[in-house]
Amino acid sequence: MSPKSECLAHALVLQFLEQKGYSKALAAFKEEAGSIIAEDKLAGKPRESLTKLVDEYAVGQLGSKMNKLSLKRQIEDDLSTHGANHYPQHLYETLPKIHTSNILTVRTQILPISNFIDNDYISSQVPTLVTGSADKTVKITSLLTGDTISIFSHHSGGVLCVDFHPQYPSLMLTASLDGTAALIDVVKNDKVQIFKDLHSKPIVKAKFSNDGNLFVTASYDHTLNFFKMVPPVTPTTPVTPATPQTPRSPTYVSPTGIKYVKIHTMKFPSALEAIAFLPDGHTLIVSIRENNYLHYIDLLTFNVEKYNMNANGDDHVSFTAMDISPSPHNNGAYILVSTDKSRVILFRTRSSEQLRNFYGVTVGELFTPRHCWHPSGKYFFVNDGDGQSVSVVDVVEEKILRKLEGHEAQVRDLWFDSERELLITCGFDKTVIVWGCDESAKIAS
Repeated sequence: MSPKSECLAHALVLQFLEQKGYSKALAAFKEEAGSIIAEDKLAGKPRESLTKLVDEYAVGQLGSKMNKLSLKRQIEDDLSTHGANHYPQHLYETLPKIHTSNILTVRTQILPISNFIDNDYISSQVPTLVTGSADKTVKITSLLTGDTISIFSHHSGGVLCVDFHPQYPSLMLTASLDGTAALIDVVKNDKVQIFKDLHSKPIVKAKFSNDGNLFVTASYDHTLNFFKMVPPVTPTTPVTPATPQTPRSPTYVSPTGIKYVKIHTMKFPSALEAIAFLPDGHTLIVSIRENNYLHYIDLLTFNVEKYNMNANGDDHVSFTAMDISPSPHNNGAYILVSTDKSRVILFRTRSSEQLRNFYGVTVGELFTPRHCWHPSGKYFFVNDGDGQSVSVVDVVEEKILRKLEGHEAQVRDLWFDSERELLITCGFDKTVIVWGCDESAKIAS
């Protein structure tokens, strides 16, 4: 408590005792707190009475409780309302020749692609597949034709993760087994920045913040690095949603002149495994191995709040949170957690409360659980350690609806393209598979 606040607190008590006529208590208070309540220190009587401040506090607490009850009611209603049974379940296309090695990560991105037509370059917005592989490359492939558009070979190890800037759709962030990260302008084929000597072990996750002013790298070397854009970007389009989705027809803005600098490093007691930004724009969630807590980091102060993932509140570590993501449809009111113990858990955000537990998805040794949400929040998709399948899970019914079979080896990553309602999967069979909702439909341009 600051000296000013301490004086005010004493003045409020003094005023209260005087108004109530508690002479004995007042005399004792003046004797014990005389040095603090001297007139020259109090600088006049308080503007508000103690009773009024208590009343206002009580009203505020009641309002807070009502808001929490309202949120709880909304969540309960949401978890009892069924989805429309419209989700990708049909195999649209198999792309087996993008890479010669295991594909470790996949996503879609709309990019401006130029073609030479009638003696002139014509640029059009093209939906693309972006894949990172154990062959140390990132490849951009047309989602419409399957043709390779670009190949990037800036890492000396397998590429574990790829993300794109929410305001500059051509600015790609990649991270690798080699412990390095990179920013690449995929339209100009330009290495904007290469970040070396960041980590002594693989970077397992690298992501932009919702507004793109920050990005973070998380590593098995127990460290989390924060980078800030200089100068910061002013958002001109909606920020990245809570769950990964392909932006709708972005306008190309060149990232010329963009630079990021490292502003902070956090050290954890064990290897980092998963990260996720909350839609509130100022919170990052982190999970680490051999630890039963989700760590909520305030991006303004870097203060950490921890929430126990154990339902009984003990500190026994029975699983690791391998993948985490906020719900896409209700401002991130839930956190979905894939564990390494054949179990997926739905938590209330900023809480230890387990809203749902999903069983039936198997996790084998050396298996990396991954999931992605359906935009409705009624379903999610998760790779299954039973072999080569992807499970479609109903959140309301708390059960597996079906298994998508098409891969011939372990599925390593998943991505939902909301504009085309497509599920994209990749795996150790060196193949990308595109799944759609309608059996007879084709991929829309």
